[in-house]
Amino acid sequence: MPKMLNNDVYQTEEAKTRQTLREIRDALGGSEKGTIFGFHIDSSESDPAAAVTYLADAVGMTPAHMDFTNGKFLWGSWRDAFFHPRPCMLKYDGTVDYYLDPDNYAKKWDGSASDVADDTYGGNAMMEWGQGGKKIWYKIVPDTDDNTSASVYIADYQVDEDYHAWSFINNQGILVDHFYTPIYNGSLDSNGKLRSISGKTYSALCQGKTSAQEVAAAELNNPSTDKLWYTEVYADVTIINLLLILMAKSLDMQTAFGTGRCGQSSAASSMLGTGTLDDKGQFFGYSANTGAVKVFGMENWWGNQWRRYAGHIMNNYVQKYKMTRGRQDGSTADDYSQSSTAADYSGYLTGATGPSTNDFAKKMQFDENGFQTSEVGGTSATYWCDYWYQYSGFRYAVRGGSCGTSAGSVGAFFVALDSTPPYAAWTIGAAPSCKPLS
Repeated sequence: MPKMLNNDVYQTEEAKTRQTLREIRDALGGSEKGTIFGFHIDSSESDPAAAVTYLADAVGMTPAHMDFTNGKFLWGSWRDAFFHPRPCMLKYDGTVDYYLDPDNYAKKWDGSASDVADDTYGGNAMMEWGQGGKKIWYKIVPDTDDNTSASVYIADYQVDEDYHAWSFINNQGILVDHFYTPIYNGSLDSNGKLRSISGKTYSALCQGKTSAQEVAAAELNNPSTDKLWYTEVYADVTIINLLLILMAKSLDMQTAFGTGRCGQSSAASSMLGTGTLDDKGQFFGYSANTGAVKVFGMENWWGNQWRRYAGHIMNNYVQKYKMTRGRQDGSTADDYSQSSTAADYSGYLTGATGPSTNDFAKKMQFDENGFQTSEVGGTSATYWCDYWYQYSGFRYAVRGGSCGTSAGSVGAFFVALDSTPPYAAWTIGAAPSCKPLS
């Protein structure tokens, strides 16, 4: 029996009733095979909470949020949702060595000491997505005549052919049971390998590297010529951000989950090291801008340091993206690129045209795979609540904001398309991700 995520908040009676009804329905051979959570985003609504309406099995559920006054995370109806990942120590070959105590990463699942802070360990501390044989399938349906509003459905089975599970397609094009994202900001070990390990100071964080160097450092995790490890990728960022909207029933992630480390001095020493929230459960944050934020077991999903990720670029304001390493997503490009030549991304899929002004995001453009900023004019408390930053020409995406970014600007949806792949600075880092062979 999986251990409950103990944050001193118990599943509501309403959530228990829903779960029981689903079990009865499935046992009786109901027409539905599983769970379909849904929400609709209305781009005309400036209130970030009112902009999101629950659909399908999410109707009537209670949103989750951080109780900053009492220092507790309130799960609402979402504590036992099928999509939650598990913290683990993942070996270089892509197999789980053991699971971590979700309330204290210093311990294994059985209570004994873990290797989470040992950089000689043959693997990394990662979040495992896809539990109980259930992948995370999603479907995005833009509104008719308005692709800045959309309905999003997230299910534990492929309801129809328009539901995608891009993150579960590995680098050989195979649909696998799990994918893995980093628990920590990436750090570099003595061999120059990009790691996800606790207990690393700011000086050990991956910084001052080009995108090609970051990818090369991530690929050093591969035990052979098999391609399991890479830097973070657009497909994973997309599904995680959709799940955050679902749980919060809002577009304001900082109010729901925590401000994150930002608004500090513009120096590398202002960055937090790794593991500051190891004993805080799977979600935790502060209203102040000095501490880290933790969502789905991962530290600093926004704030502390910009994170460069593969699969999202912009050329002359046209954003292009790629959901899989191969062509399964309909792209015509093999693998991601770190080139500074726009023509090398011609096989990527075309997304939104990004605004040419730096400002808070007001609207996102949706298609069947994801969403990108298409209009600015919002604020830190309205619409999408996060900033958009750009520069003309060819640009490679970073996200989240850094410790030196102004406090109102960082967030899950803050994308900066203002630097090229060779650009290197302490403010930009990267972290490893893994898609196993099976």
